[in-house]
Amino acid sequence: MRATGEIGAITLRGMERIRKQTRVEFLCGVRVVRQARADFEALSAIALSVKASLTEAPALVAAQSAELRDTAAARKRLEGELAVHQARALYDMTAATSGGVRVAVLRRDGGSLEEIRPFAQAFAALPKTVFVAAVLSPPTVLVAAADDSGVDAGKLLKPALAAAGGRGGGSPRLAQGTVPNADALEDAVNAIRFGVA
Repeated sequence: MRATGEIGAITLRGMERIRKQTRVEFLCGVRVVRQARADFEALSAIALSVKASLTEAPALVAAQSAELRDTAAARKRLEGELAVHQARALYDMTAATSGGVRVAVLRRDGGSLEEIRPFAQAFAALPKTVFVAAVLSPPTVLVAAADDSGVDAGKLLKPALAAAGGRGGGSPRLAQGTVPNADALEDAVNAIRFGVA
């Protein structure tokens, strides 16, 4: 008869429902001790970083996370309001084409189109406008068009990108794409500008 050893301590780490079955994650034996030590060290490091006791740390981290989310939401709202004011100022400075459309072009050496998008949308929310943004690194272009501009951003951008060796597309109101290099980017921007009546 073979003797069996005891499993020892068992700790449940989590439960998950999958197709009418329950998957249980657990540790047993010496692994419980190792994981408990690792959990304690992690919690100690967190407590030290927020200058709190071990018992206070979880609640403090949760409160700081909520505050960070609120701050991020407030920042996004303020950035949106700033974009509206800046778009209005650019609109007032931009002359209309013979067709009555105001075309604004913004060039940047680097960054992301995501940073420019709120400003582009704010400008395109104004009457008879088209906004073109060109980012040099990586070479990307964005076009935003107002509803009453008579311009389909996707249809305007796609052939300009194709002629410059790039690719992309989008909707009638907002489109974006990439090109191989700086020269191709300039060609695409010029094609878009001259494509607006």
